[in-house]
Amino acid sequence: MYEIEVTARLGSANTRRCAKLRGMQSVKPSLLIICAVVCATVFALLPVTDTVGREHVDASFKRALAVAAIARGLNGVISVAQGTELAIQPAGVGVNFTPGEILDPINDLVERFSWIMLLASSSLGVQKVLLKMSAWNGLLLGLVIVALSLVASHFFMNSMRAKEVLGRLFIFLLLLRFMMPLIAIANEMVYRTFLENDYVESTTKLESARDAIGKINNEVTSDADVPSGLLERASDLYKQVVDKVDFEKRYERYRIAAGSIGENTIDMIVVFVMQTLVFPLLFLGILFGAMRRLTLWR
Repeated sequence: MYEIEVTARLGSANTRRCAKLRGMQSVKPSLLIICAVVCATVFALLPVTDTVGREHVDASFKRALAVAAIARGLNGVISVAQGTELAIQPAGVGVNFTPGEILDPINDLVERFSWIMLLASSSLGVQKVLLKMSAWNGLLLGLVIVALSLVASHFFMNSMRAKEVLGRLFIFLLLLRFMMPLIAIANEMVYRTFLENDYVESTTKLESARDAIGKINNEVTSDADVPSGLLERASDLYKQVVDKVDFEKRYERYRIAAGSIGENTIDMIVVFVMQTLVFPLLFLGILFGAMRRLTLWR
């Protein structure tokens, strides 16, 4: 009898010890979940990510506007060059200089580039609106309510299904809250890592090409202001004008400027298509994939 009583006491002690261990194991995950929910909610209410994301989008928007201004300037000087024709007819001898044949394909490319920059600016404008929506007070209020419900469920609910529903809803609202700031921050990191050097180099070269074509246009215009009808000075005037114009050299200068415009315009298109279309859509796809998984119930 004594051995049976001792065995019973040891069995009950082991049972109490196992129950206590199971209780401790269930408390620890609950505390971790509650702390994570509280920290995430507090961080979501802070405007830090919104400020950083807005600064990055504003910086991208300013870059897009600057490049759009360069594109407009290029279109202007190329249009002037295409409409410029140097006609000198001293003593009945005609000399014509028309650079439009060289610059016409480049002008088409620059016009398409202007449309792409308009699209890029529109994309950045949409991102700014979505950033404001992610900081909407209604979304923040819903996030707080769900967070409080999730915390309360760990104290007053035994239904694992209800806790799972509240947990998924909380994560879903967190993704909505941080989606656009995270996209803006990630996009800026990608730009600084992979695209910034191309942007700076292409911008500098496009500005130089614009100034070079403008300078040539001014020279051609000044050369066109040559007095005609002065027969007594026709021979000397014709020689001076031909020497000054130097058609082959100017054609070569136009050709070099046109070549640099084409190459750097393509590089700039790649930069803004990647930054304003490809990477935002990629990041959106990843986040939407995560949100979709939250809606798939086991």
